[in-house]
Amino acid sequence: MLTRHVHTRGVVLGRNSSGEGSMRVHIYTEELGLVTAVATSAREERSKLRAHLVDGARAVYSLVKGKRDWRVTGAVGAQISYFECSFDEQKLSAARVVALVKQFVHGEGADEGLFESVWEFLTALPTLSDADVRIAEYVAVLRVLAALGYVAKTDDVEEFIGPTYSAALIANATLKRKDLVQRINDGIGASGLG
Repeated sequence: MLTRHVHTRGVVLGRNSSGEGSMRVHIYTEELGLVTAVATSAREERSKLRAHLVDGARAVYSLVKGKRDWRVTGAVGAQISYFECSFDEQKLSAARVVALVKQFVHGEGADEGLFESVWEFLTALPTLSDADVRIAEYVAVLRVLAALGYVAKTDDVEEFIGPTYSAALIANATLKRKDLVQRINDGIGASGLG
């Protein structure tokens, strides 16, 4: 039997029970795209993986491909967006972006632009002021939709595509908020999932 070991950054999009003490975890990874993996005994109190597998957690995950399933064998450097955020609006924003990715991304297949959009948004979120959170969320959603091909990368969209959430980018997005929202709505409509 051929096994494949992968160590990759990932974001937990969701999880559900599997068997007695295990769970199935949906992790959006940098190298593999969306992976559903089994985490054996991860629901038990003694599990070292348990804290790394909550919704919205970002970490470097060790995954092993078995005969039928991926398995989570380790995780390091977990950062949990919901716990890092001090404002309720930040937590809600993180949850909405994670839910959007879960809704739109299906199956394995790496997309570096999409992954970086999600990773950098969740990383920047705790540093943003409460007033800037909603605008940063618009930019994150626009980036996700553009990476998936639902928003055309025209010149006016291209200026918002990138890895950072700088003060200048947020200020520019604030000025163009109405156009951003229209592009997002058009993209969601084009997807047929909205």
